Amino acid sequence: MRGRVPAEGEDSRRARRLMERVHLGECGSAAEALSAGRQALAVYRRLAGSSPERYLPELAGCLSGLGVTLGELGRHGEALDAEREAVAVLRRLAAAEPARHLADLADALINLGATLAELGRPDEALRAEREAVSAYRRLAAADPGRYLADLAEVLAEVGMTLHERGLPVEALPLVVEAVTLLKGPVSTRPGMTETGMTETGLEETGAAGRHRARLDRAQAYLGTVLSALGRPAGA
Repeated sequence: MRGRVPAEGEDSRRARRLMERVHLGECGSAAEALSAGRQALAVYRRLAGSSPERYLPELAGCLSGLGVTLGELGRHGEALDAEREAVAVLRRLAAAEPARHLADLADALINLGATLAELGRPDEALRAEREAVSAYRRLAAADPGRYLADLAEVLAEVGMTLHERGLPVEALPLVVEAVTLLKGPVSTRPGMTETGMTETGLEETGAAGRHRARLDRAQAYLGTVLSALGRPAGA
């Protein structure tokens, strides 16, 4: 007869299932999602207190998810607290293991920037977003085949965010760089061959289709920013 599963394992599975319900949209309302996220957070805090090496990443992910839920409810002050804590945890993790945690830190910084902007703190928002771009630059420098397209996507999204805040001059170099990267050599594109085909030989599917979608979106953003500056597309 097998022994009883340790309480830590039971708690971890419960917290993970709570977060899955939130991420998969299984909660019946935003209030229910918030309740599930807070329950999961309480579990992960306890687990991270006893086994930080194992559970701090889960705690950070839970905090980030809770911040998004709070933001969707218009509770940006509470979202800010959760997202700042997530960033603080991920800074520690990324300092020790950048290959494992730096991308998560960058994503958390983007969420933090969006919340700071909602609270009317654009300078702080821009600092967070620039730090996110810097993190993706580090990742892309170390592994361009894996992260260069992600860097381009982040550059385009942050650029468009700046445009929406009425800062097209700051947005322009970011979206230009995004388009330039996405038009770069195919050898830097995950899953692509020199012929522009995917490794499976299926054109415009999988990696090729995702790359085309990213490029189209970045070019559309560039056109929008150029228009706001009174410059024709392609200038």
